[in-house]
Amino acid sequence: MGSVEKQIRHVDVLIVGGGPVGLVTAFQLAKFGHAKSIAIIEKHPKSAQDQYGRAITLYPRSSELLDGLGLADELAQDCFACRKTVSYDPNGVEVQGRGWSFMENMKDTQWDFALVLRQKYQEDIFRRRLKELGVSLEAPVELTDVKVDETVPEGGYKITARTKDGVTGVEETIMCKYLVGADGGRSFVRRALEIPFDGTTSEDKWVRIDGMIETDMPKSRVYGAIESPTHGNVLWAALDHGATRIGFAFTAERQKAYPVFNEEAAVAEAIASVKPFSLKFNQVDWWTIYSVGQRIARNFLTKGCVFLAGDACHTHSSGAAQGMNTGIHDACNLGWKLSLVLDGLAPHSLLETYESERLPNVQKLINYDKDISRLMTMQLPLGWKGDPNADPNEILGVVMEEASTFTSGLSIAFDTNKINVKGSFESNAKSAPVSPGQRGPDVQLTKPGTNEATRLHREFPNNARFHVIVFAGEPDHTSSSLKLLSDALGVSKMFSGVALPVSWITIAAKSGPSACELLGVMPFGKIFYDEKQTAHLRYGVDVKAGAVFLMRPDGWVATAVKLGARTVEELEIYFQNILQMK
Repeated sequence: MGSVEKQIRHVDVLIVGGGPVGLVTAFQLAKFGHAKSIAIIEKHPKSAQDQYGRAITLYPRSSELLDGLGLADELAQDCFACRKTVSYDPNGVEVQGRGWSFMENMKDTQWDFALVLRQKYQEDIFRRRLKELGVSLEAPVELTDVKVDETVPEGGYKITARTKDGVTGVEETIMCKYLVGADGGRSFVRRALEIPFDGTTSEDKWVRIDGMIETDMPKSRVYGAIESPTHGNVLWAALDHGATRIGFAFTAERQKAYPVFNEEAAVAEAIASVKPFSLKFNQVDWWTIYSVGQRIARNFLTKGCVFLAGDACHTHSSGAAQGMNTGIHDACNLGWKLSLVLDGLAPHSLLETYESERLPNVQKLINYDKDISRLMTMQLPLGWKGDPNADPNEILGVVMEEASTFTSGLSIAFDTNKINVKGSFESNAKSAPVSPGQRGPDVQLTKPGTNEATRLHREFPNNARFHVIVFAGEPDHTSSSLKLLSDALGVSKMFSGVALPVSWITIAAKSGPSACELLGVMPFGKIFYDEKQTAHLRYGVDVKAGAVFLMRPDGWVATAVKLGARTVEELEIYFQNILQMK
């Protein structure tokens, strides 16, 4: 029988790839109101994809981003929450300050731990939550051809995608406005659009093996490192559901002993890698062997309508456990921007900031990864100018610590651009000033009336809306400025419209039985109390002057302005420059 042709389908966005990056991208668009106009396909049947292995670790900023979408709580229910680490020298003696020790100092966030949950379980949650919004992953469905007609105007159905059902053989044509290639390191989308994938693959091979084990290692339910003279800096990671992952370098010398490298060989090498400790596998869930390299796509956006995300546009070693984290950051940077453009609230040019914000951060990761992956294989970094006899394990500890806030994601920032704009207010926070393009810190607040504790991030979830945070300070000092803001809002044409994708939060630096009496004006949106003034302090706001922070939907600071007569004018100018109102 020949193939069967169905009628042409039209969607706004086609997402190719049903891993975490594709699923989170689809989930956002469905959550933001586009469930009926998107499709997500995956060429592998999920029974084949649902192996235990692959990515396991979410760092704090990734957890925050997923929390903003309402996905993190469920992940936390199933995860192994890792706050402890250990490193052992070749003799099994514990050494301090090496390996993964930076994980014990991930501060300034509620998610101050490594959320360890195997990709299989994460995907289960993402697929279920996506289906609840009315979108089902179509699998096994393979993209067989994609073409872009650049004569079609922006926002039109420029893309023609051909797909084939892996079970029925049915071929389909999908016309779409935008396409997201989240289809992995061998991305069909990237290759079909001839986007160069710059970088190299080394001769180094690594093995990863997961399962249920027995060991005499003193601290085994942690993120650990064993400094093996034969297998490099060995990864030991406590996993969800009582399992353990062991990862090690598999040198060319050791490869000679195995004409065929199979599960039995992976187990034998794992046992050898953790010496002097004993290891027994009661069950092997998954194992893999792969070559280490670093590659980055030359473009993350091409032809104005095709995006690459996750491994499709950057691959690196699993040395710093960044693969899924980087992909989640891609998805959460793209989701709200694409939604605003689809809704007609923002011009197409907003989409160009996806590449300009994500690509430099990915390049920074790859530069770290080049050093980390060599050090984990007991080689000094390329171009090393220090002691040629230095211990790679010691240098690795220094590099991992140096990269710690970037690895955790908490220091990932974006340059000034059309959505990260310097305003009239400058943060005076001593430890880490909070400026446009930087993550908005999570801070503890109190709800009025009940005095229940809450967190700022919990009160401004990612719903593709900007959030105006009015730090009202001490109203005894700021009442005149609050009145000016209230009056300006009353006559503002932009803020009186219902179409503006903005919500408001007021934070007062003291509490009271009545919010409006406390402020002297009606609160701007929901009000919360900061009686201990820790929130004002963290954002670098003088409680006698106040300030207004505008947060992007994804939780980075858009701009910050002084509280007073010109607050509304400055915010209006900001939105006039990035939005197009109907």
